[in-house]
This record gives sequence, C-alpha cells and structure tokens, in this order.
Amino acid sequence: MTTNWSCEGSSMAETSSLLGLQDKLYTLDVALDGNAMREPFTALVHKFLDEALTVQQVGVEVLRRRNQRCVIRYLVEAHDPQHDHHFQWRVVGKVYKARRGERVYAAMQQLWEKGFSREASDGIYIPEPLDFSSALCMLFQEEVPALSLKAAVKQNPNPTYFQQLARVIAKLHKCAYVPEQSYLVREHFLRCHPRYPFLALACPELETRINYIVESAKRIEARLIRDAKLTPIHGDFHLGQVHLDNGNAWLLDFDALSYGDPATDLGNVLVFLRGKVKRNPEIAVSIQVFLEEYFTLMDTEIANRILLYEGLTHLRRACKTLRLQEEGWRRRLTRMIDDGVRCIEEMDRNLSAVFDVLLHSAPEEEAQEVDEEA
Repeated sequence: MTTNWSCEGSSMAETSSLLGLQDKLYTLDVALDGNAMREPFTALVHKFLDEALTVQQVGVEVLRRRNQRCVIRYLVEAHDPQHDHHFQWRVVGKVYKARRGERVYAAMQQLWEKGFSREASDGIYIPEPLDFSSALCMLFQEEVPALSLKAAVKQNPNPTYFQQLARVIAKLHKCAYVPEQSYLVREHFLRCHPRYPFLALACPELETRINYIVESAKRIEARLIRDAKLTPIHGDFHLGQVHLDNGNAWLLDFDALSYGDPATDLGNVLVFLRGKVKRNPEIAVSIQVFLEEYFTLMDTEIANRILLYEGLTHLRRACKTLRLQEEGWRRRLTRMIDDGVRCIEEMDRNLSAVFDVLLHSAPEEEAQEVDEEA
C-alpha cells in the first residue's frame, strides 16, 4: 500500500472523492481533516503523553474503508516548548456509523482489564483502547508495532506462527468475559450479505444444496450446540487479525466480538487456511500444528463442531461472492456451496458415529474425532 500522508486538512476533498462510496459515516470528513483533528488529539496527548506538549500537526492515512467503518492511521507531531523536544505518536482511529463503536470500545476495555493488557505475562495482548469520541463516532487505539501473521506466513510459513495463532485464540476463548451479543446459527445467517435466499434466486440450480446447509445447521444446533459451553469469540478470526513481534502477539479488530461456540472461530480460520493448501502444501502441516496446539489448551469436544462452522463460512462467502459478482463468480459460488455441503455431510456422519458410540459404549469412551481433511 502506498502511504499518502495528508496534513493540515490538505487534499481532504480529493480523498473523499477517491473513496467512491455513498457516505454513511457522517463524521468522516472531520476525521480525515488533519487540522480539525488537532483538538481531539491535544486532549489525548495531554492524557497519555505529557500536558506540556503542543500538537503541531496531524497526518492522516486511510488504511481501510468500508460502508460500516473507516480505519485511519494518524501521525501526531507534537512539540515540548520547554525542552524543545519533538515527538511523534502513531494512533489508529476507527470511524463508525452512529451508535456502533461504543460497544466495541467497551469490549476492548473489558479484554484489556481481563488479561490482554501490555502487562500480560504470556505475551498475548490487544491494542490499548485509548478513548471513544461520541462526537466523532471514533474509537482511538494504539498502533501495534508488529507484522500481521498473514504477511509473516507469506514470507515464511513457519509452523511456530500457527502455534502462536492457536494460543491467541485459545486465550480469548478462555477469557472470563461475557460479550453482550450472542453469535449462534441464526446470527451466522444474519451475517450473510446479501441474505442466503438471494443465492437461490441468482442460481436456482443450487437451491436444494443451499437449503440443505441451512436446515442441517438448524438441526445440528438443536441437537448438539444447545449444550455446548459458550465463550467469547472473535467472530471474524483469520491470519490478518493477529500481529507478531519478537515472540509477542496482538489480537485485533473486535467489531464482531460475541458470545458463542468457540468452534466458530476455528471453522472460519480453517476455511481460510484450507483454501491455501493447493498453492502451498506446507500449510497442511501448519493446520495440524494449529489444531494440536489449540487442543492442548481447550476441550477436545470443540473439535466435533468445527465442520458445522466451516460449512456456514462457505455459505457466507458464497453470499459475498454474489454481492461482488467479480469475473467467474458463478463458478466460485457453486464451488463454495458444494464445499459447504461436504462439510455438513461430514458433520452429519461424525454426529451419527458419536451418538452410535454413546449408545453402545461405556460413558468414558471418547467420541470419534473430526476428520480434518473433510
């Protein structure tokens, strides 16, 4: 990505026009105006750095822009007139639609207080939540000085990275915090954009397979997940959400943080990883390393439900493919639905085997493990 710092409000109109989206973020123009942001950053600098500092200018770089939010990197230039010292402070700001960001900020504060602060002895952190401005609909957080795991794996698919990935998500799943919103099968369907019925309208030949995924997921939830132990879950867990530096790890992006089945996060990241195996066979080893490390920390019964969430992830990705309609979208959408069906079919076979064991074996006998190559 090309860095394009714009200070003192210069080129703000150009920036807005380049975004090319109907703006639902009503405070974004102010957030992109370096001059206008000097006032809120003065308060933050005085709170977190030194009251003697004067904010001279604020550089602005748009990192990601979506309809629901905009992620901005700020470079704050400050000066201590008493000692004639100059300081630079990098802060990430997330602009949300009205009444969306407060919940995320509150969740980050809870995680920070419950073991994810920079004092954590295990080296697993989150970015420090600095403040939330209701006037700007903006969450301010520290910038993480680290490389994303996604980028690190491209350079070197080191299996130890995947051990860290497992430890990070296991720590979240073990955290003594109950997020406000739940995320079960119904919420998976609501997360589809557009909603899954539009898939059958666009591709009628897939209707039976789509309905199979949907109805099977409801049935499996009623049969199995109602008794599962729920935990905090990330809700959008993939390699880009974990950053590494000198053996330490940071977990990022809590917009989808929820209370649900921990197998949800595993299913999401495994779909992402399995899609890379064909191009990079070494990833298959990394998947095994990830699962082995995770299940040294978490209950192995979670494995029995992973395939359900892999299937739902394929369904959600198919909806996204329909929305974007990039070249070859019908072929990719069909493949995703077929992959989803295969996951659910394998889940059904595993469930039948588990219940058969429970009916005909001693209670202490272990249930059949999930086939990782499904």
